[in-house]
Amino acid sequence: MGEIAVKRFGAGLAVVVLPVLGFASTAHAIEEGACTITGTITFTSRTPSAGTWVIGPAILDCQGLVAARHRITGRGPLRGTGSFTAVPDGSGACLRQVGTGNVDYRIPTDGGDIVITEPENHTLAGAGLFATPTLHGPFEIAPPYDGDCVTKPVSRATFAAEVVLYRYPRGTPKPPGIVPTDPGARP
Repeated sequence: MGEIAVKRFGAGLAVVVLPVLGFASTAHAIEEGACTITGTITFTSRTPSAGTWVIGPAILDCQGLVAARHRITGRGPLRGTGSFTAVPDGSGACLRQVGTGNVDYRIPTDGGDIVITEPENHTLAGAGLFATPTLHGPFEIAPPYDGDCVTKPVSRATFAAEVVLYRYPRGTPKPPGIVPTDPGARP
C-alpha cells in the first residue's frame, strides 16, 4: 500500500471515526491525537490454528498533544510481538484471528521523547481492530503478501492502521524533565 493510499485511508477514516468516538478535549485526558501506523507484519504458524505475529519495522506518525501540553513533533518507531489464534468461521478464509501481545513505541514531543511499552489485543477478519491502553482503531493487512491462503499461509504483509491516541494521566509516562510538584498534580 503506497504512502498516498495510507494517507487517504487515514484521512477518510478520521472523518468517520473521530466524530463517532467523540474526539473532543476532556479535562482529564492527558494524551490525545490521531495517528497512522504503517509497517510490516510477519506471521509464523505453530499449528494450523495458532501462531505468533511480529510488527516491525513500523512507523507511528501522530498529531496531537501529550502530557497535557507537549505537541507531538514527528514520527517514531513502533514494534510489537504476540500470539494469535485462528477464528473458525466455516468459510476457509485465512487471516481471521484474535491475538494478544505487546507493543513498544516512541512518541517524539517538544518536551522530549516518550517511550511506551503496553499490552495489545486485536481482532482480524478482513479488516481488524487494534487496541492498546493508549492506541485504538481499525487496521488492515494489505498486499504485497508472502503467501496466498491457498497453497501456503500468509507469512508477511503490510500493516496499516488509523488509530486514536487517548490516555488518562495516571498511566502516562512523563517526558524527561517533567516532574509534578505533588503526587496528585498533573504532569
